[in-house]
Amino acid sequence: MWAHCLTAAELIKAQLQVDIVFMIVDARNYLDETMKNYRVYDYESLFQAGCGFAPVWPIEKTSGNFGSRLRNLLRSRSLQSAFRKIGSRSKIVQVTLLPGLFVLMIAFRVLRLARTMRRQLHRKFRVKKAIGALFGDPRILSSSRASRSHNALHAVLGYLVLFLRHDLSSARKGLRGVRTTLREVLFDLRKTQTGQLLQQLKSLFLGARGVEKFLRAIQPDLIMLPEDNVETLSTIFVAKGRRLNIPSMVIPFTIPNPLEPARYYHDNLMYHARGAVARRLVHRHPKWRFNHEGRDLLRQPALKASCQEFLGLSSPDPWVLNRGSAVSIALDSDAQRDLYIKLGFPVEQLKVIGDLNGAMFHRVLSHKQRFVEEICSKYGWQSDRPLILCGFPPDQYQGTDTSRFEFPDYDALIESWMGSFSMLSTRANILVRPHPRIPLERLSGFDGPNVKISLQPTAELIPLCDLYVASISATIRWAIACGIPVINYDTYRYRYADYESAAGVIGVEDVGEFRSLMTRFVGDEKFAADLKERQRGVKDYWGQLDDGTGRRLSALVLDAVAGAGRINPNEERQWDLRPAE
Repeated sequence: MWAHCLTAAELIKAQLQVDIVFMIVDARNYLDETMKNYRVYDYESLFQAGCGFAPVWPIEKTSGNFGSRLRNLLRSRSLQSAFRKIGSRSKIVQVTLLPGLFVLMIAFRVLRLARTMRRQLHRKFRVKKAIGALFGDPRILSSSRASRSHNALHAVLGYLVLFLRHDLSSARKGLRGVRTTLREVLFDLRKTQTGQLLQQLKSLFLGARGVEKFLRAIQPDLIMLPEDNVETLSTIFVAKGRRLNIPSMVIPFTIPNPLEPARYYHDNLMYHARGAVARRLVHRHPKWRFNHEGRDLLRQPALKASCQEFLGLSSPDPWVLNRGSAVSIALDSDAQRDLYIKLGFPVEQLKVIGDLNGAMFHRVLSHKQRFVEEICSKYGWQSDRPLILCGFPPDQYQGTDTSRFEFPDYDALIESWMGSFSMLSTRANILVRPHPRIPLERLSGFDGPNVKISLQPTAELIPLCDLYVASISATIRWAIACGIPVINYDTYRYRYADYESAAGVIGVEDVGEFRSLMTRFVGDEKFAADLKERQRGVKDYWGQLDDGTGRRLSALVLDAVAGAGRINPNEERQWDLRPAE
């Protein structure tokens, strides 16, 4: 998802002189140098108290001298807010008042710290002298031990006894025990259905409040999202932006399919349409119900869905991804457009601009032989062998029913898939690109002379291969657009129909059929050629590979911003871009 968003940002930045701001989840793990040209905020800032939002990138370095600290104080959101409240924006007033306020603030903090340290020292010496003999009291010792146990009541009582007797060091030990006990209790509660529901409600209300404050703070002209999903904050961004006259645009990175959430939540009691709240919700808003395999399901827990409807943070069809109030949805192909129309999207909302990687696909395909020889030289392969690329599937064995899956666990899946590639021996060159959520060490030891593991982006590798292997992945549409045959190995047996119209995609569900098909592809030249020809026959329907995607996307951005009245027609015409088709 991050690579998808970054590609869109680069295309827009190449065409328009705009300031692009990113909101990412878990900046500690995903913030890197690729974001150095953008302002980046962390998702968690939406749930923090207060209304100040500081970017996590670029990092603002503060100097230790008085002048720089005073300048930072002048620029701080809190002081600017204070000046707005007193109705004074005069620089003279600010320069006159702030130095004195700054000195008073520092002096107050120093005096408060000194007073606290004095009180602690005085209490410690007085207590040790007065009740030193009581430390050996067996009742206190037993209470201290209880603080390390799972009996939270005894732990709290023991801590209170120690605190009342003013023994600070023992009290701290008891407090640590109480904290550990409470943390374990809270962790157990969070795993219950009630705990999960409370967490979701907390995220909904705090997120709604935080998103609105964030949008008011940075005042964007357009919100761009990789998806509009009622399960995340994306729908909240769209709804809050609409109220503030900020248009939203979706650039999907995956294919919407109501069966995906239905199968994932099929056995989760929180998502079953039962109980008084669920019945009332379904009666008033039937769109939340979806019947799958004879069971009525809700897209969100009934109480949360009811709150979303009350707050106006819902969707016309919660079960369909991206079915929201975005002014436009930028699609990569006519095939996607037809799918969206079939799912009930308004035609005027759908805009085909081509794949974000279209220019790169076009460039690599134009010089395919040269790039293939570079890959073969890197791994010591013979370039006359077929190149098979595998987009290795993620681990889907957590939190869902695995009874229909082909293998009992993910380790068995890895062993079977990698063993299938090794069986081809020297008849083919195989590159395995792990899913981003798979730790690389999970596949270590399975590579060999003809099987190599690569971390190169999947989009860069697909145009180079002769056959692409994946499991119901959205990346399959890239291979179709490039005219590359595909084996869609549905090892989890979800049986989605996303690629039925692609003649060069063959679906299999068991390892025997998978191995047989790969063996036939590398051994039967006529079969391989026929499969390639069938895929080339539909590639234009599934993709638009040229260097115009950036211009079409930027024109769509201008259309959305101008439609909201945030720029006038003269400003829109200063960029010589074709109107979005």
